[in-house]
Amino acid sequence: MPNPKKNYLVVECSNCKRFLLAASDKKTRTCPYCGKRVKLEDARIAAKSESSEEARLALQELKLRDRSDRPNKKL
Repeated sequence: MPNPKKNYLVVECSNCKRFLLAASDKKTRTCPYCGKRVKLEDARIAAKSESSEEARLALQELKLRDRSDRPNKKL
């Protein structure tokens, strides 16, 4: 039985709400920002692509949008 074609996902971490890349053939992904283990079947999928490059560009765009929506924090 052939494996389904691998897709690349941009998912939202359920803990810190930041976006991360994940391969669709995996069940979980550890968030690089907060360390939480994200179950891909339960995660909110923000983008999906057959190309890793397209997924990377979608992630970049979502991060820019997310950053512009947040109020600036003063240090």
